[in-house]
Amino acid sequence: MALTDGPDVMAAGYGGRAYDRGSSSSRSGSRSDDEEQPIVTVVRAELVRGHRPVVVSEVPVYVALKDRDGRFFQDKGSCTNVRYRWLRGPVVKPCFFHPHKMSQIRDVAKTFQCYCSKECFLRGWHNLPQHMWGCKSDDGAVEEPIAEWTEVANTRQYCPTKEDIDRPLRLDILPLLKDGRDAVTGGMTITTGTVIPTPKEARTRRMISNGGTFNAEWLSKQFKVMNWNVLADLYATESVYRYCEKWALSWTWRKHLILKELKSMAADIITLQEVQKDAFDDWFRPQLAEAGYEGVFQQKKREPIFHRGKYTAEGCATFYKTTRFKRVDKQVIDYDRMSQTELRNSHMADMQDADKSIQRLSKGNVALVVILEDLAIKTTHSSQAIGPNGGHVLVIVNTHILCDPSAADVKLWQSHMLIQHMKQMNIDHMPMLIAGDFNSTPESAVYEYLRRGSIRADHEDLRHDPCGLLGKLNLHHRLCLATAYETCNGREAQYTNYTEDFKGTLDYIWFSPDALAVLAISQVDDESQLTQETALPSSTRPSDHVSLVATFMFHDAPVDANEAHRQNGTGPNPYHMGGAEGLALQGAAMYAAQYL
Repeated sequence: MALTDGPDVMAAGYGGRAYDRGSSSSRSGSRSDDEEQPIVTVVRAELVRGHRPVVVSEVPVYVALKDRDGRFFQDKGSCTNVRYRWLRGPVVKPCFFHPHKMSQIRDVAKTFQCYCSKECFLRGWHNLPQHMWGCKSDDGAVEEPIAEWTEVANTRQYCPTKEDIDRPLRLDILPLLKDGRDAVTGGMTITTGTVIPTPKEARTRRMISNGGTFNAEWLSKQFKVMNWNVLADLYATESVYRYCEKWALSWTWRKHLILKELKSMAADIITLQEVQKDAFDDWFRPQLAEAGYEGVFQQKKREPIFHRGKYTAEGCATFYKTTRFKRVDKQVIDYDRMSQTELRNSHMADMQDADKSIQRLSKGNVALVVILEDLAIKTTHSSQAIGPNGGHVLVIVNTHILCDPSAADVKLWQSHMLIQHMKQMNIDHMPMLIAGDFNSTPESAVYEYLRRGSIRADHEDLRHDPCGLLGKLNLHHRLCLATAYETCNGREAQYTNYTEDFKGTLDYIWFSPDALAVLAISQVDDESQLTQETALPSSTRPSDHVSLVATFMFHDAPVDANEAHRQNGTGPNPYHMGGAEGLALQGAAMYAAQYL
């Protein structure tokens, strides 16, 4: 006897919970009790994350069974002693005031609209203008959605279709008897929230340039770089992001939004942080390969975390367009290992202090270095770094500095290790981009060190040094570095990280101004856009960070590093150059701002 659509469905509701369907009385007849008992019973069934299925994405379900011997096991679709049945429910309209939320209340007396909460209902009842009221049902009929369920699949896995949008789904898990009939007992039902459509195309973002007149000669020479901390699923927890809808936090939803934004920007080089190893293998690499990218991944030097049924870790991923660039080399900057070497070389007398210092510095952060050759632009000057095929060589550094707000000393130490590694690479006149999440504001010692090559002795971040680490470093360097956003806009982006607990700038795209010119940057969302759903992430912005995009081009000949460094520190913008090159650069920037 198959399960029926009666009171059980009403009990299930739309909350994504599982309900035992096995309390019916046993049948009468000649069959033995053993024949009427299922071979397995369902002990647990739940949605893996959230309760809002997304069109074209498989609904993630966890099912645990128990056999007659008392053995528990997870069924991923291979058990032949249970069958699955998916049903599509009635339309449940979204909240009038919050379209990203599923409604829980319908006003059938006045406004005839749907609302997600009592507060929204009262707001509509008292304040909604009459021209925004809905339509009353014909003849005053009361809609009864409970019985409107249609079977759509009989497999364990199900990918919602467009026909499922705004409708809940129900999964019946039905244990079988020996003769193949459905058992009366031992089953469960899961009812999801309403299905939501795949995210729309990514919003367009205006590019801001240095201005100037257009010169088409330089259009093919520019390349675009995108940097983004995409928020690993490991960290996207409801306890941290309480204000975000559960379904909007789910990787099932966020991965589509992230991919659409990556593709919409059409960058030649993409640097991502907080990419999980499984997400890189199963999502980013295959999806971006279809768009013409190759990718390199480096996870942090930390123990894998058990997450959603498997061990995984997160790290940095760098992608590049194979039509424009070819990989020449890859290097990994292991901050922990470099720090241990640095401490050994400092000949610390007290081993206890050495162990304490190593423990404080061992955080597992890394930087991924990818050296690329430009397949489109050949070098024009003998002093420029040249690749195997005669093209420009470009060094791409992708890093994620420690997050801990109380460890400014460790952040500065890691930044120093990064600079030390770059100096050891002998990169004179080699164009360089250092992009990532530095977890450091423009007022920090890290930012000042990278930009100016030194730090003021009275800087606040130098005061907290519990292990005396900073005194062991020579915090000076002569690498010429500038950031894309300050160069183009006169200041950094106002926000690159926007949550309830922190709002500020932590992410940058650094570049070597003696070898590269920045032409344009993407406009970053203003605060009114970021607060539409309290903070980030949200239903339309899948990470707590904002992506940064900048367009660059190579100088025809290296610019004097000392002059570039001097002008970058205090003088006029060194990328507003005079002469033919200056006009061409400015023209290309204008084009980038309008079309890229």
